[in-house]
Amino acid sequence: MLPNASRQFLTVEPLALAEFSATRTYFGRTAFRPKALSAVTAPFAGRVARVSIEPGQRVRAGATLFTIESPDAMGVRTALSQARLKVWLQEEVLARQTEMVKRGVGLEVERFEAEMKLREARAELERSERNAALLGAGEGASVHVRAPVDGVVVSVKAAAGATVQLGGDPLVEIGNPGGLWVVADVPEGETSQAAKAGKVDVTVAALNLTLPGRIAGVAPRSDPETRRTPIYIELLSSLPGHALERARADLRAGLLVRVTVAAPAAAGELWLPVTAVLLKEGGKRIVYLEDKDGRFVARAVEVGDETGGRVRVLKGLEPGERVVMKGALLVDREAEQLL
Repeated sequence: MLPNASRQFLTVEPLALAEFSATRTYFGRTAFRPKALSAVTAPFAGRVARVSIEPGQRVRAGATLFTIESPDAMGVRTALSQARLKVWLQEEVLARQTEMVKRGVGLEVERFEAEMKLREARAELERSERNAALLGAGEGASVHVRAPVDGVVVSVKAAAGATVQLGGDPLVEIGNPGGLWVVADVPEGETSQAAKAGKVDVTVAALNLTLPGRIAGVAPRSDPETRRTPIYIELLSSLPGHALERARADLRAGLLVRVTVAAPAAAGELWLPVTAVLLKEGGKRIVYLEDKDGRFVARAVEVGDETGGRVRVLKGLEPGERVVMKGALLVDREAEQLL
């Protein structure tokens, strides 16, 4: 029996279902959102003649990324020149036939035939112009492949002398620095609760920077090896003045971050203060309960994650049981504190 003098130092309370917000920490990384990453492929088959950019370089939309020498490009430009010449010739023929009909020395059927051929020539020219638009400025077989957007060059797989195919693998990737978000890896058992977080803080240790965020989405599947689920976090603009803009200028994909979320406890969860859980007999977790006669009885429990000075009870206790929340070491002096 515990002496009455020691009882005043105990805190004994009925175990209740959790109603607090649990703060949990996960690790993640910065990454480009899908729409913030542009992949540039070869518009024509050919050979890379020159690469004009390097990874990490900032580029403007329209800047030349690499140049291809392509026989197909030569064919497209030749076809365009021929289509223009054909239209000019057919315009001359139609003008001549129209004049002859006016003078009464030509046939209407021949004028109509010339008009149809001109329409066909113009349709062919329109198709050639659309094909040539993919080439952009340049002459002969040269194709200058240009940046579709402003951004930072993330990767360059184009190499001078390499043969490339139309629509093959991306040769250059360009990311929009303003389109970064955070991907955090969350244990699959905590995913649903973390997704309900009302407050998210993202700490980038490499930049000595903490930014607020919000949960933007949850991946549809977990990693089969780690049993963790990616959660996507959007960075919010709540820093004063241009602080966020300056911070974004330093942000880049692949930075290690620490994500702290404040999520409500799941319905039916039981949590104890860490002071209630003792270690005994080689790591066995026990708590002490007060029975109806005022005696303290040890009970083995299984516990899970710890946050904010509380530990989640997985097995061994039921709501309503009176637990020694503080001062358990006074009941069992042979035990050790959990934390």
